[in-house]
Amino acid sequence: MCPFYGHPNPPAPCPCPLKQAWGSLDALVGRLRAAYEENGGKPEMNPFGARAVRLYLREVRDLQSKARGVSYEKKKKRKRPPPPPPPQQLSTSVQLPLSSPPLSGEPER
Repeated sequence: MCPFYGHPNPPAPCPCPLKQAWGSLDALVGRLRAAYEENGGKPEMNPFGARAVRLYLREVRDLQSKARGVSYEKKKKRKRPPPPPPPQQLSTSVQLPLSSPPLSGEPER
């Protein structure tokens, strides 16, 4: 049994033999299934969609989730914050003076 069994955050790396992570295997099988079908394979004949492959992936997931005594939980999707409101436009127009103020410090006439 793993010395870190039941610890969700172990203090050191687990010394147990490593296997490919379930998520990585699942992604790889998904890419292989898509590539098979993109290259003319029939979906019903796809070896990567076979029942045995699905069962193996489920077994790997279950074993890895129980390896440290912490159950597998799906990642929750983060909610996007609502978009900021559009900037408000001024309904009155502001007119700028056409001439610039004098540079010498004399008051305008």
